[in-house]
Amino acid sequence: MENQAPTVAKKHILVVDDTPIVAETINLLLSHLGHKVEISSDGPGALIKFQSGKYNLVITDYLMPKMNGIELAKAIKSQATGQLVLLISAFTASIFAVDGEPLPVDFVMQKPFSVQEFQRVLGVLFPAG
Repeated sequence: MENQAPTVAKKHILVVDDTPIVAETINLLLSHLGHKVEISSDGPGALIKFQSGKYNLVITDYLMPKMNGIELAKAIKSQATGQLVLLISAFTASIFAVDGEPLPVDFVMQKPFSVQEFQRVLGVLFPAG
């Protein structure tokens, strides 16, 4: 029997990434897992969507024009302190050095990542129970 990832109840997720192929790949994966997904290509657009929708999770890239993922996470957490935010980046080493201040995110994932790793992180963010 194969080792299966934890089952996660269906969620409403906002994906923010300025690279269309990345955003669409995450969208396809999440949709395949049964989640409702909305996409934004930048931080300001994501904030507009965030104000008009209720999301269980915001997944954001780190390096984006106009507003990076940390700035977006801070803005989101200022509106909804309990909002789950997953930051994804190919540059995680530079993310941790932010003036000794804790990151305003709930989890950081290194890109690229496998489908199994992505499902594992979803299981950590949304523990069964």
